[in-house]
Amino acid sequence: MFGLSINKIRGDSMSPLLPKNSYVMFHRFYLSKHFKPGDVVKVLHPKFGLIVKKIGSVDRYGFIWLRGENPSSVSTIDMGPVRSSRIKGKVLFWITPS
Repeated sequence: MFGLSINKIRGDSMSPLLPKNSYVMFHRFYLSKHFKPGDVVKVLHPKFGLIVKKIGSVDRYGFIWLRGENPSSVSTIDMGPVRSSRIKGKVLFWITPS
């Protein structure tokens, strides 16, 4: 509805920024071809499925490299680059568990 979606964080890869059981609201109308490092996004990853990650960098070919916040997260190299078309939403806000 209105391009909004709410997802519950199930793992620890984005902790401490987004701890497990946090709720995150995404908006798909904020999508653009000009993502920047630090943006928190929902991605339909070809290997890992629907994931929430931070953009680590955008290379000169326009590929987006993702990263988690937690050292136990899958590494940027293991995730590999994704195309901007794989990004399904950009975070608007989140609510962390108390």
